[in-house]
Amino acid sequence: MTFQITRRFFLVAGTAAAGMAMLDRQAFADKYPSKQIDYIIPYNAGGMSDNISRLIGEKITAATGQAVINDYKPGAGGAIGANYYIRTPADGYTLLQSTNSFYAIIPFVTKVEYDPAKDLTPLVLIGDAPMVIAVNPSVPANTLPELIAYAKANPGAVSFGTAGKGTVGHLSGEWLQKRAGIELLHIPYNGTPAALQAALSNEAQIVFGPESAEHIAAGTLKGIAVLGDKRWAKLPDLPTTAEAGIDGWAPRSWHTVSIQGSAPDDIKQQLNKLINGILQQPEVHDRIVGFGLIPGIETLDEVRKRASDDNQQFGQLIKDAGLAVGQ
Repeated sequence: MTFQITRRFFLVAGTAAAGMAMLDRQAFADKYPSKQIDYIIPYNAGGMSDNISRLIGEKITAATGQAVINDYKPGAGGAIGANYYIRTPADGYTLLQSTNSFYAIIPFVTKVEYDPAKDLTPLVLIGDAPMVIAVNPSVPANTLPELIAYAKANPGAVSFGTAGKGTVGHLSGEWLQKRAGIELLHIPYNGTPAALQAALSNEAQIVFGPESAEHIAAGTLKGIAVLGDKRWAKLPDLPTTAEAGIDGWAPRSWHTVSIQGSAPDDIKQQLNKLINGILQQPEVHDRIVGFGLIPGIETLDEVRKRASDDNQQFGQLIKDAGLAVGQ
């Protein structure tokens, strides 16, 4: 029996093949994830990012049946991991544990291989790390207006200690000076523990960050305010800077899970829905609170706006402080 191949056959076969390919792609998207997910951690094991990634990875595996494997790429404040990540396939099967620094600080202070507006997308808000303003008990101020008045009366004599130049703590001090019209002395230390110890010993009078909470509760430091407009359940009586008269954007540190900007949009939406569902589990919520974070649930558009706002605001602070690469 002979079979004659005609032009019409090719047209029909080609249309059918295209339709099957479209169905295959749709089936692939519908069953995402269908294989192992690699999770890049741009810091050393044992820290906050590691704790979060282990929790989220464990719950993704429980929800999907797919393994999530942590891969540590520390160095340069996270830049090494980010540069590595941006070269991985943009298929949704490699994620990056990250903070808003990857969108708003690192690209301004370090040479990186990615554009934060195009090459990375934050998927969710895991939680905010409250930036508490704490002072040594010797400082004659109990409120933010009193601290500002004291600093104005003693320009350059009141110091704040940080984990180093270009950190969120440093930029918090720069923001406070700019918004309050005061002059503070910045003292960079080798890490957060050293900066905290400096405030406890009165070597530096002010420190920014959540690490001061236990000392505020013990009375060895005084809490002044929490930056932004969200109170912290761990220090419920501490007002926010918005409540104390400085409204609008304030420096913040928050944790997210990122994906390549060129990854399929349907996978981004699926991951946002999947991880937000995980974050609403009571056990997960409680563990995030235990990490010292203020949990939050945001849509993909909302968390993208967060990153964009921080890029603009932190970027300007960094430039004004003369900290940008090439300045």
